[in-house]
Amino acid sequence: MSRKKSYIAIVSLLLLVLVATTGVAPGRSVSSSAARVTIDPGHGGYDPGATVQGVAEKNVNLSIARVLKDLGKEHPTLDFVFTRTADNYLPLLDRLEVAESRGSDGYISIQANSFSDPGVTGVETILDRSRPREGKSWDMAELVQDSIVDRTGARDRGIRYQRLYTRYTAVPAALVEVGFLTSPIEREKLISRSYQEDIARGIIQGLLRYFSRD
Repeated sequence: MSRKKSYIAIVSLLLLVLVATTGVAPGRSVSSSAARVTIDPGHGGYDPGATVQGVAEKNVNLSIARVLKDLGKEHPTLDFVFTRTADNYLPLLDRLEVAESRGSDGYISIQANSFSDPGVTGVETILDRSRPREGKSWDMAELVQDSIVDRTGARDRGIRYQRLYTRYTAVPAALVEVGFLTSPIEREKLISRSYQEDIARGIIQGLLRYFSRD
């Protein structure tokens, strides 16, 4: 066999080994193995959510989602999908449809809280009552909750159950209430870029921990 034919045979063999061991052909992106998470900036369009002192919840939610989108580029093991990227309203079940149609491994809805007492502050994560404790939704919620609290230093209000629209999907899902707009101190934080980055990084860190458990 000529030297040229021997070289071609060796290269071909190496390529076959590469594909067999990685499952990916040379030049093909491995991003298909990334965990896909749908991020839902709550409310939007004609639905402002809570509005306090001119600050609309829908805008806070969207701002955090946009920051998360930017920061998410640093983490190729996570593939983010967004239910909205502008000030528009999407029906709740349509938001779930986005997650399901894109084959999402998780669903996080970003929300901001409100209460009659302006002294109430903190971060809490909400699950639908149908989600079992220690199930996938619980595990994801717990890790995201802990990571946001660690990043922001906000009061940890824990995880609680409530009847939610997320009962209509099998995708692991949680609503993250990132703070209280009715708290003057927390409201100022929620509209600041640096604090939004802390929240976004907390969500990302929690998801990284969740998807790396195995």
